Amino acid sequence: MSTIKPILGLDDAFGHRAKALRTLQFKLRETYENAGFSEVIPPIVERPNALNSGAGSFLSDQTIVFSDPADAGLLAIRPDMTPQIARIVATRLSSEDVLKLHYSGQIMLARPDVRTGSRQQWQTGVECLGLAGVEGDVEVIHLAALSMATAGFSNPVLQVGHMGIIHALIAGSQASVETWVQLIARYSPEDLKTQLDKESFAETTVAALTDLSAGKADAAWLKANLGLISDDFDVAANELLTLVSTVQSKLSGEVDIVIDAAVTPRFLYHNGMVFSGFSSGSAHALLHGGRYDTMMAAHGRDMPATGFSFDLWSWLDS
Repeated sequence: MSTIKPILGLDDAFGHRAKALRTLQFKLRETYENAGFSEVIPPIVERPNALNSGAGSFLSDQTIVFSDPADAGLLAIRPDMTPQIARIVATRLSSEDVLKLHYSGQIMLARPDVRTGSRQQWQTGVECLGLAGVEGDVEVIHLAALSMATAGFSNPVLQVGHMGIIHALIAGSQASVETWVQLIARYSPEDLKTQLDKESFAETTVAALTDLSAGKADAAWLKANLGLISDDFDVAANELLTLVSTVQSKLSGEVDIVIDAAVTPRFLYHNGMVFSGFSSGSAHALLHGGRYDTMMAAHGRDMPATGFSFDLWSWLDS
């Protein structure tokens, strides 16, 4: 009998489970190809600076780095594929003005996922690059809804927020964006108050952040706070209101979309609208997405970019 111990958080797939993953993967591939998205297959390893460049620095704590025995220097196992797409688009596909890409492959986290305890995911997603504003966002949101429907999830719902709203509310804080996002994501006004007591925010800002953590930041809340916080808040709020109105008119009946300004991304390289996908009976988000223009600029190509991704393993287990 083998005495080799399994690696914590990693597992093998075979038989029915392997077949189920491939079946769903190919169904989704057909959905994306029919929508005009082309497949890209990045390598499982990258140079650390390609993964962590600019806005991608939020991935550093989940990145496994090692020294290459073939003398290529330091290499890293990818914990997320979006930075790889940014690198490819900024270099090998730099002659293309608009790119619609999809991908599906394994990633590995340095630390186990808090909810599942797993360190491996089969990340699948799409990226739309070169289309600014509502046009690209609507296309990506539509594909997110189609993805959930293709996988058999019923009544897809997308909760949509905007990182610009959060940045506007915490402007001038000594605490990091990561700290605020972690607090807001708990939806606990009591936890948030501990941090608010350390700040010197205006009363309107304190009230807005408290509403955010209490899950009250819907469309009516956004409209009520226009003109009360800052110009940056108003810009982000109006962008979000316009986006949701456009999606509702173009995708009527295909997906329910609701505003929740407390929605935060899985990784903090997003700088614009962000969204999470749910369905009937799903207690946790099925997918995450949003706009990440700043990551493209960090890779040397200043262009609009938006997309979403999810873990196929978790979809099979939902």
